[in-house]
Amino acid sequence: MTQGVALRTLVVSTLLLVLSSCGFSLRGSDVLSTNFTELQFYSEQPNSDLARLLRRSLGSAQVNVSLVNLGEEDSNVVLLGIANESLVSRPVTINPRARAAQTELRLSVDMTLLLGEQTLLEPETLFVERTYFQDVENISGNQEEAEIISAEMRRELINQMMRRLAAVNPN
Repeated sequence: MTQGVALRTLVVSTLLLVLSSCGFSLRGSDVLSTNFTELQFYSEQPNSDLARLLRRSLGSAQVNVSLVNLGEEDSNVVLLGIANESLVSRPVTINPRARAAQTELRLSVDMTLLLGEQTLLEPETLFVERTYFQDVENISGNQEEAEIISAEMRRELINQMMRRLAAVNPN
């Protein structure tokens, strides 16, 4: 019995050592940081869920964010611009009743980073795609599932943006 406990303790401690040494961390448990302390933020849709989540993530990364309109930005402060935010839904497969059996969601946004006339991050379209099955018998459940998936996609897109910002050296 004591050999079993000792062996189990050895296996668990070895597993913990291997996981900690490889840099493993739970998804979403780390706070992404950026190389900026102050940032101007422009969005075509400043009150969208994506824009609010991005501002919240930047605030969590200790970045002072100020909303600006185009033409009102300070050329000495980095400007993060996002545009063309869109969520597109399309059927991927059709069931025998000629209804969508599988649906694909694609969330995309254009992002750029400027400092005065200097482009720190070239304009780029970031996107996230997800596919899910639709239950023809549970229409309200399908809508709830689509909303949950959309929220997860927004968080993943924000993480992509934060990683892009972390890779930029403003100097």
